Amino acid sequence: MVSSIKSIAWDGQRITSPGVYSGISLSDYHRGDICDGPSLSSSGLRLLWKGAAYFWDKSHLNPLRDDADDDNENFVLGRATHHLICGEVGFANLFAIRPDKIADPGEAVAKPWHGNRKACRDWIKTQKRLGKGVLSTEQVNQIRGMAVAIGRHPFAGEAMNGLIERSIFWRDKETGVWLKVRPDCIPNDSGDYADLKTTQSVIYPDLQQSLRNFGYQQQGALVLEGALAVGLEVNSFSLVWVEKTRPQCVKVIPIDDEDIVRGSKQNRVAIRRFQTCFTAKSWPGPGEDDDAGVLRLSVAARESIDARLARELEAA
Repeated sequence: MVSSIKSIAWDGQRITSPGVYSGISLSDYHRGDICDGPSLSSSGLRLLWKGAAYFWDKSHLNPLRDDADDDNENFVLGRATHHLICGEVGFANLFAIRPDKIADPGEAVAKPWHGNRKACRDWIKTQKRLGKGVLSTEQVNQIRGMAVAIGRHPFAGEAMNGLIERSIFWRDKETGVWLKVRPDCIPNDSGDYADLKTTQSVIYPDLQQSLRNFGYQQQGALVLEGALAVGLEVNSFSLVWVEKTRPQCVKVIPIDDEDIVRGSKQNRVAIRRFQTCFTAKSWPGPGEDDDAGVLRLSVAARESIDARLARELEAA
């Protein structure tokens, strides 16, 4: 099917108009100066919800940002998985497969890989200099297994069908701050968006915990808001979960509309927090509140302890 969605070919200059853009690499998408003003992505908004200090520490607007996650093994694996399964091009330009054996300088015989050897350290440095993420052969096989599992699933492949490598930019009406999303795919013939997530388990309670821990309701809300802002159809936001390890089970499940609304409200709080902090050039952490109150057990923890106390005291 030929898509009716009009994409703007990025010219390499700062973005000044809202729209769906093609030709923007992931590294350019995250640049602090991609727009003619500061811009916020879903990951940034989720960090802002946690606290301004957490956002600023990782922000590309911060010249002293912590970039340790860029080389984190799980982060690289996640990017590579998305790249291959979503059908993006140029994998070899972004990732390098680590050799199982490599020869030390001046030696003809290759030895098994060991991270402490000079040849191995030099190889890693070269890949980083080229801007590539490093994957082991085992990880590549893991990604292939996930791709096969998704291909076998009756709904996962259809959920991930649409325009890829597109970025959506628009200005927040309240604050004027640029917002941006990069959906795994933009559906050609529906308003049903989906995003790929790797996980240890697709058992429902485990997915609930991941939803809470990673704030995916905020991501879904921002994707749908962005689509609406540039005139695209909007209906739902689903997550395509695939287990990282065998048997690599797959589950496709939409996020509840009520939680999408909740995520939208979280994003609103985060955008306002950004505007306040950016203007003040101050990025306080949650530990800097004047009124910290007292530390209490959660309601669930209290109920669990009280129930056990009742049993234990009754038995005594």
